[in-house]
Amino acid sequence: MEKVKILDCSGLVCPQPVAKTKKMLEIINPGEIIEIKGDFCEAGENIKRYAEKHGHEVLEFQVKGDNYLIKIRKK
Repeated sequence: MEKVKILDCSGLVCPQPVAKTKKMLEIINPGEIIEIKGDFCEAGENIKRYAEKHGHEVLEFQVKGDNYLIKIRKK
């Protein structure tokens, strides 16, 4: 089973969640997975767009109310 790194962005609004995701993607190895969760749904959409734009694989994307959960595999 792959090890997943968790990034909790609860309580943060844009651009903080995207910036934290970008920083995490810079330090993990290619093929590793991060799971980002938070409670500002617009940030979830922005993180998803950022990941796709930079060629990372979005494995999972869920939005429930204001909460989001995203799993990204680094390219």
